[in-house]
Amino acid sequence: MKKTIILNVFLILLIALSFTFNNKAKADDGYELFDKVVLVVNGEPVLKSDLEFAKNWYNIKDDKEAEEKIINSLLLAQQARRMGISVSPQELDNAVLNIAKANGIDDLETFKKKLEDSGISYSKLKEFLARDMLANRLLHLYMREKASKGIIEGTKEDVKTVRLIFISKNRPDYQEVLSKLDKELNKNNFSEFASKYSDDKFTAENKGLIGEIKKGDLVKELDKAIFSHKAGDIFKVETNEGAYFIYIEKEENKLIPKTEMSEKEVEKLKKEYDLLLKKLKEQAVIQRLG
Repeated sequence: MKKTIILNVFLILLIALSFTFNNKAKADDGYELFDKVVLVVNGEPVLKSDLEFAKNWYNIKDDKEAEEKIINSLLLAQQARRMGISVSPQELDNAVLNIAKANGIDDLETFKKKLEDSGISYSKLKEFLARDMLANRLLHLYMREKASKGIIEGTKEDVKTVRLIFISKNRPDYQEVLSKLDKELNKNNFSEFASKYSDDKFTAENKGLIGEIKKGDLVKELDKAIFSHKAGDIFKVETNEGAYFIYIEKEENKLIPKTEMSEKEVEKLKKEYDLLLKKLKEQAVIQRLG
């Protein structure tokens, strides 16, 4: 029988459900206080306590390797958020509960108490898990088109090919750019404007193209808007982070690949994964302070 590997395992982002941690002296949140900033990734600080937690989370001993794991996960999660991908509180709680059950505990409160008794921060566990879940969702979205070429097995689903322009509320000319796009944006200049104005540099390099979206891929505001519009529509969705201008290029019912993949297919996607991270790192500002 041809050996298959689950894509989630290959991506190594949804962590194995059984793990061990060393006992540590506890601060108020149940974790030893290492408050020195050792890394800053696109303005997001990483503490010494994060580094120590990561070594246990990823089951590695080397500081540099742990730093790389954190950087990779942060870059993917940051990109996911810029593209409107999210993890709901309920999904996060369910994921934590699955970890608890894998360790023989049936409810979150008991699990939280066990963690804190062992000197493990429940809040930090949720932070790492949420980040890895975000990164995993981005990878599935990014890899879907590449994995679907030439496939013969899968499920038929409605997908929309989408371009976006993200305008961050943090930019000083936010209202000015918003006004310009409201007045001038159309199908003919969408790609040009995406490259010029979008604060999501990753998709801006590809003229705003996200790729093929299926229902449930993005945050509720974007998901609902995208699947209530048809091919050719351009519309705006405002969120707490900023405004998204969406252009639906086309829609179709197509075959989405199965989650099990051969070793050869996994190796091909591993190369695509490495290229994705390389591009994100080239665009990132990473400061090592440790």
